[in-house]
Amino acid sequence: MVRAAGRFSPRDGTRVASKSDRDVFSPGNQAGRFALQIMKPLIAIISSLLLCSCADMYVTKSQVSGGGRTGAIDTKDYGSRGVHMTTNCGVGAHSPRAIYVRPFCVDTAVFQGDEANSDGEMPIRKALAPVEFAGDLKEQLEKIAPTRILKSNESPRVGWLVEGQFDLIDGGSPLGRFFLGTFGVGRSVLALHVRITDVERGLVVYEFDMSGGSRFQGRHGTVRASGLGRATHFDLKNAAERIYLTLSTNPYRYGDRASVSLPE
Repeated sequence: MVRAAGRFSPRDGTRVASKSDRDVFSPGNQAGRFALQIMKPLIAIISSLLLCSCADMYVTKSQVSGGGRTGAIDTKDYGSRGVHMTTNCGVGAHSPRAIYVRPFCVDTAVFQGDEANSDGEMPIRKALAPVEFAGDLKEQLEKIAPTRILKSNESPRVGWLVEGQFDLIDGGSPLGRFFLGTFGVGRSVLALHVRITDVERGLVVYEFDMSGGSRFQGRHGTVRASGLGRATHFDLKNAAERIYLTLSTNPYRYGDRASVSLPE
């Protein structure tokens, strides 16, 4: 038999609590244990927030065209001229049958910063940036509809056409991010213009500008920022994801539930 720690009184043989016992069962010690139990999940939450970078892309300006169709007022006026009404009521375009991505134009974009190992390689990296971004867009937009990257001699006949242009691709400075990255020094910047066209109607349904980058990330990279690595690859991924989120009705699935019974 294992006896509990402590000493016994020589008079009646009862156990007298030792100092260690008093420490274990003291209210202060129990409060410390309770605080420790609270701190552990709190530390985990704070760590996860630190891993989620503030580096991201944001829509800075947008234009929306009607997503509905126009129809005749009644059957006898079908096909008549000048007797039509708009039926979309401001409802945006959605649920395309297919999505086609044309690599974005980059010829007029400013391309600078940490992008290549040498200046001689910079034109190659600039020319391949639209190819990389088209692949990132395909990966994200496939969550909405079947997506395909168009070749230079191809044109879609149905669905949406996603195209646009890069205005600025700046990889920033790893050295600046190492020393003063938390203050925005050396940050990367990506700016682009996106245009979504309903091919069957020949109508630009969505058009918007986007901008963002590594922002206030320092030497330590996160899941959305490179740290001391090449930041542009992260920025292109973040931009493609932001386009998907912008064109989705409820990408975060807020309010979704399996089954709910409400009282009458």
